[in-house]
Amino acid sequence: MAKGSGTGRKKTSKAAAAAPAPPTPPVVRSQAASWFFRPRQLMITAAVAMTIVLIPVLARRMPKLNDRPEYRIGSEQLSISTTPHWIPPDLAQQVFVRAGLEENQSLLDSTLSERIAAAFYTHPWVQEVRSVRKTYPARIHVDVVYREPVAMVKGVDGYYPIDRHGILLPARDFSDADIERYPVIERVASVPMGKLGESWGDPAVTGAAELAATLNAKRQGKDSWWAELKLAAILMPRRVALIEDADELEYELRTQGGSEILWGRGPNSQHPGELAVAQKLQRLSEYQRDYGGFDDAHGPYQIDIRPWQGIDRGILAKEVRETTMR
Repeated sequence: MAKGSGTGRKKTSKAAAAAPAPPTPPVVRSQAASWFFRPRQLMITAAVAMTIVLIPVLARRMPKLNDRPEYRIGSEQLSISTTPHWIPPDLAQQVFVRAGLEENQSLLDSTLSERIAAAFYTHPWVQEVRSVRKTYPARIHVDVVYREPVAMVKGVDGYYPIDRHGILLPARDFSDADIERYPVIERVASVPMGKLGESWGDPAVTGAAELAATLNAKRQGKDSWWAELKLAAILMPRRVALIEDADELEYELRTQGGSEILWGRGPNSQHPGELAVAQKLQRLSEYQRDYGGFDDAHGPYQIDIRPWQGIDRGILAKEVRETTMR
């Protein structure tokens, strides 16, 4: 009897284990929904929605910054790199006028810096535009590299200033007194082939400009060679054809007393038989020391510093003298 009772208890236990578990109560809302419907999240959502709706309205009602004076730019609000004495003081105004730029433009214009850089780059006095920087209140600084005049080309109708690369510069920015401060290049047969800010177009003029820059360069604690040697002009090579190898062109120098120095090829010459610039200058310095200068009562002379063996000197022929001094 006891055994039967034990068997009956085991069957009852298995039946209970096999019976399905009672269903889990349904979840009223997901965790995401529970998070979203919190008061704080609802307030943030409402604020974002209201901002999106109000932005266009506020944009229409806010004052236009483009119209405010602190966002307007003209030539008066433009500063440039420190100008040397040969640069005209109204260069910024000249740039605006030449390029047709308006005087009252928006600092917020995304194309403004590019347009101002292009305007400066086309001015004949500007060699390079390094940067254009905007600041607030309305201000623009332009960092530029200026061209430097090194010589005056004597033409039939006046003097033409050029830089060391033979670039034509504005003659209107020079007075008669300014002309005397620079070496003069004479006996020029060509005329400028380019506009202001462009190359003269003659390799002989370019070579003469390089020679002028070399002779008139500042020296520490001393006068330039041009001043020390008392030079008056660079004489262009005598030639017929305009186009020829620039390395074959030979130049002469005229002193203040009328003597002529046969200099030879330009400073950048790679000709194997040409003396270096330093050697030529050393010869001229020694000649001036030994003879007390290039001119005296017996001159003027023709002084040839080109030979390797030394300097040759002779009285300048009358016909050459008269042709040169015309």
